Amino acid sequence: MHLSEKKVRLNKLIALLFTAIIGGLYFLVIRQIGHLSDNSYLILLAIGSLVCFNSYSIFTKKYRERQQLINRPIPDNWKAILEQYVVFYQALDATEKRRFETEIQIFLHETRITGIKTEVDDLTMVLAAASAEIPVFSFPEWEYENLGEILIYPNAFSKDFRTEGPERNIQGMVGTGIMQGVMILSKPALIGGFQNSMDKKNVGIHEFVHLLDAADGEYDGIPKVFMQHQYIAPWLEIIRKETIRINKGLSKMNPYGATNPIEFFAVASEYFFEHPQALQKNNPDLYHILSLVFQQDTKNRFKSALRSAFNYRGQTTKRNALCPCNSGQKFKNCCLENARSY
Repeated sequence: MHLSEKKVRLNKLIALLFTAIIGGLYFLVIRQIGHLSDNSYLILLAIGSLVCFNSYSIFTKKYRERQQLINRPIPDNWKAILEQYVVFYQALDATEKRRFETEIQIFLHETRITGIKTEVDDLTMVLAAASAEIPVFSFPEWEYENLGEILIYPNAFSKDFRTEGPERNIQGMVGTGIMQGVMILSKPALIGGFQNSMDKKNVGIHEFVHLLDAADGEYDGIPKVFMQHQYIAPWLEIIRKETIRINKGLSKMNPYGATNPIEFFAVASEYFFEHPQALQKNNPDLYHILSLVFQQDTKNRFKSALRSAFNYRGQTTKRNALCPCNSGQKFKNCCLENARSY
């Protein structure tokens, strides 16, 4: 989500193109109006110029706001949270830290964080944003294009998003169906993932890696957007061998990684970012291929630029939809009041 010069140039080019189209259509329309006095014609031209100016402003709004955030220092309490909880941030040099801070601000400005029967405090917001930025920090062109909202639950939840009753064993989920474009995270699990960097578990990173997996259009455990073709076969072989080791109790990885290739990629990525030294020691082949995955950017920039021109910020829970807390009320009359952004 970094504001690169390439992104800005492309955004301006697209903005100029659409503005020119709007201006051209407007000019053709007034040309069809007959019997206009010179003064009326000049007034209509002035109105057209104003329409074009406002159109260009709208199309470049997203990146102009990002530029303002680049020039704005991160709040002191947010910086303190990063210093205390985020080991990845602590390992960066001064320049990289400033870029990480900026990307945190941009993410929270463009993504709504909503508490479902719980408060969204600064700690929750910053750690949710850090979870998003850690896997893509080496990819300044990357955008979470379809993510518009993160729902924060007070504890584990069930498959039908209940926070009370039996079968509440889910700590995080990328929404599908009516929850498309929404991520759901358990607040204690999110915070707990950053309190112990040695346990190789981080539910926030886990769920955002699922979004990277799906960047090619499907969840399959093969991040094709980030992985060169020649590495796909070795990656599948690593999954096969390590899954056997997990099932035999010989692996240091979280056993949940043996569920399927989708979860293997997410669990291995948690390990990679939480405890890279241990991963390199225990499984150098896995560490090597993940290093290649998370350092390579093959993002389709043009698609992102089009979405940015229209100020697209991903999908969110609809105001009139039933609240995810299962209260039976509309979202706007219930947990929407707990939503926060920067």
